[in-house]
Amino acid sequence: MEVLDLNILLLQRFGGQTAALSHTLGDHGKDRSSVAAAAQWLFAHTGLRDTPPLHLPDTADPVAGMHYPLAAVTAAAAAAVADPEPWRSWLEQQLRAVCDRPPTVVGVSLMGPSQVFVGLLVLRVVREIWPGTTTMLGGSHVTLLREWIQRDTRLRDTADLVLTGHCEDEFVATLARLSARGIRRPLLPAQPPAITWFEYLPTFSERHLAHYDRQRLTLPVQFTRGCSYGRCTFCTYPVVEPQITALAPEAASRTIDTLVRTHGIRRFSLKDSLFTAPMLRALAEALLRGSATGVRWSATTKASRALIPLTHLLADSGLATVEIGVETINPAGQRLFDKRADPAMLQELILALAEAGITVVTNLIFGFPGEQEHEARAQLEWFLQLQAAAPANRVDCSLNMLEMVRGAPMVAHPPPGVELRGVAPWAFSYAWNAPAWRRDFAAGLERVERARDEAFPTTGATAHHRK
Repeated sequence: MEVLDLNILLLQRFGGQTAALSHTLGDHGKDRSSVAAAAQWLFAHTGLRDTPPLHLPDTADPVAGMHYPLAAVTAAAAAAVADPEPWRSWLEQQLRAVCDRPPTVVGVSLMGPSQVFVGLLVLRVVREIWPGTTTMLGGSHVTLLREWIQRDTRLRDTADLVLTGHCEDEFVATLARLSARGIRRPLLPAQPPAITWFEYLPTFSERHLAHYDRQRLTLPVQFTRGCSYGRCTFCTYPVVEPQITALAPEAASRTIDTLVRTHGIRRFSLKDSLFTAPMLRALAEALLRGSATGVRWSATTKASRALIPLTHLLADSGLATVEIGVETINPAGQRLFDKRADPAMLQELILALAEAGITVVTNLIFGFPGEQEHEARAQLEWFLQLQAAAPANRVDCSLNMLEMVRGAPMVAHPPPGVELRGVAPWAFSYAWNAPAWRRDFAAGLERVERARDEAFPTTGATAHHRK
């Protein structure tokens, strides 16, 4: 089996990974200038910029969010494949470089709407150059759109198979069947995991790491599935990862030890939806008992007072960055999101982590139904004061406007006064009757983040929220 990472191949064309190392480990520690340049080039070469969007949310980029009619997306993909430049020849070159003969299956993983256009192009190119190859779609975005894909076959017209959820077993079984005969099943159901934890050690070779700068490389790993909190009304994790698995801390520590010994990698980003305080403590203690040295890691957690006495243990184990879903300090917003926390506790926790040398990425959401602009500004000022009180460059942020997203409880049961106005076929979020002040406020958040990037070029935040 071959893995083709088109993301890093595209980034390399824009000087990716040339900036200095960031204090922030994980998604928020990337070289944002090269990522932004690659994204702008990608979106500019979809051919969709002059197409009127469909159901466009008030603060969304129409191309990044795929807020277009299905016919427009299909036509743009067909046009891009018919023209050798810039996509067709490049994609064909990359595919043939990893396959010296027609493969049995080519699968595309779509993790969000910004990947849809290129993902559909890959499947179209595969069908042209290897007509006997089975094409497959999967990934969290496909899982989220499962219901719509079942209803509208046009969404999967380039894919022979669609696998949703964590479908490793189904994928292996499908390959076994395809080795004996052809198959054309439009959709396979996701199956719950057969065991309480899964294989932690990722499978890859040194060749797969050749495109990455080892000094900067942060390897993604995942040790649990699902979210043990699972109540945030804006979140899609209960739909995308409905099954919850337990952490096996010793197995996780052995995985990290193995990766250090085998590949010399010492930077890890935990992609688990939620690492609770007991889980953080268990992994930290297991790592300190392990043989790997100089390990640095990041994780996402929910704010809890139980974390405060653990700060030095976590720092000693190598925890370099922790992402905390604060979301809002507004009591009305906390009730709406079903995620309550005392702002004084939040401040104490964030400062304690920062003072222990752990960079804190603080997730904040603005513009929820019923929130007034002055309340949003007060929350932003609260964060900026907190940031100023912390050691330099140790409090980072992810500043986001609320989105109404598919699969979220807030969309299934809209708050009073919210009018959902529709969602484009490949899009993630709905257009709704959002307050008029949100658009200018969102632009202000972008200016705040750009100003921080200019002041601290090796740290900062992106306008992206995991959940």
